[in-house]
Amino acid sequence: MARSKSDISNSAIRIFLQDVGKFYDEARGYEPFGPKVAQKDELLEFFDHQCCFCGVEINRKSMSQDHLIPMNKTALGLHAWGNVVPCCSPCNNQKQQKPWKEFMLIKAGPGANARISKVESFVQAKKYDPALNLHEYADNLYEDVGQVAMTLINLRYKQAQNGIRKLLE
Repeated sequence: MARSKSDISNSAIRIFLQDVGKFYDEARGYEPFGPKVAQKDELLEFFDHQCCFCGVEINRKSMSQDHLIPMNKTALGLHAWGNVVPCCSPCNNQKQQKPWKEFMLIKAGPGANARISKVESFVQAKKYDPALNLHEYADNLYEDVGQVAMTLINLRYKQAQNGIRKLLE
């Protein structure tokens, strides 16, 4: 549950990035990334049933998903084809908000360049533009949602105060 104006605004940004991701997928001719079973299988096949970062073998059940460009207010990565890659749970937990190429160099060691090329070819094959700039819209949404939420919270707080006062009279 959101506990602050920024939590509420960050939740709105994630919803925005998911919805824009669906639109972006459809505009590029793809079924929106779900992932459905067939979509997971497609990811696994492209990456040879391996974690895209460390190379450990994964399957549909053990696979986690990582957003190469994080879905947050700063990076604005979309939940869309070309930005979601298969990985193992430990890599997903360790990567967090780190740039994916930097993380790849740490995790893949000598095989990093081949893994980086594989990820880049996936991004290109799906026509995902990592430089897609949504900052104007996202920044406005972040501020708008925060203001609206605080206005509603303050309104309900005043109503609760009045209700409590009446009970105590």
